[in-house]
Amino acid sequence: MNNNTKKIIAIGGGGFTHKSDPILDKFVIDQCKNKQIKFGFLPTASEDNKEKINLLYSELQQYEIELSHFELCSSVKGFEKWLMSQDIIYIGGGNTKYMLKIWKDNNFINAFKDAYKCGIILSGISAGAVCWFDWFLSDSAGPGYNPLRGINILSGSCTPHSSVPERMSQYQSDIKNSKLPPGIAIDDGVAVLFINGSAKEVCSARDGCDAYFVDKNKKISLNKYIK
Repeated sequence: MNNNTKKIIAIGGGGFTHKSDPILDKFVIDQCKNKQIKFGFLPTASEDNKEKINLLYSELQQYEIELSHFELCSSVKGFEKWLMSQDIIYIGGGNTKYMLKIWKDNNFINAFKDAYKCGIILSGISAGAVCWFDWFLSDSAGPGYNPLRGINILSGSCTPHSSVPERMSQYQSDIKNSKLPPGIAIDDGVAVLFINGSAKEVCSARDGCDAYFVDKNKKISLNKYIK
């Protein structure tokens, strides 16, 4: 593992927990160059939903990787040791506010930052995509979409599911009105790779889906912004 290269992969929606877009799962796994890859799944945002846990093992067993998961909703004992033993951490979707409360209540935010500094790849879908940012747009603090604070590894803001028109419209409005800082919107079926804090690559598994850089004046394809 190259400790100088720090990676985060943010997925707008889809992937193995939805039995869709296998190209996104492969994209995440391919970011790790280790021969024996330890892939750890955290289903906290779905309250450790058993179906999503089962999908981890059924959908990803085709890859030559060591799979495990940790159910933080029932016990936090040994979590940090487990976290630091992984090569890739994948955070499932669900209620972002609920998930972050568990992290904060147990002082785990620094554990994730330590894992990142050590070169452990952080990844996830929806809740697991946006939690790494300073701010994000969420429906977990209802009703509607509201700005929430993330754990401040990636600067700026993010919204997943930006292929939903109402969500994208709210995100643009909140940035324009300074309720959110400029940031990145990620459609369902799309992953964005961040290396050392900067967006470097967009992987789209669906036709017509993309990720976007959004500020007060514009919304442009992230690919154009990166270049």
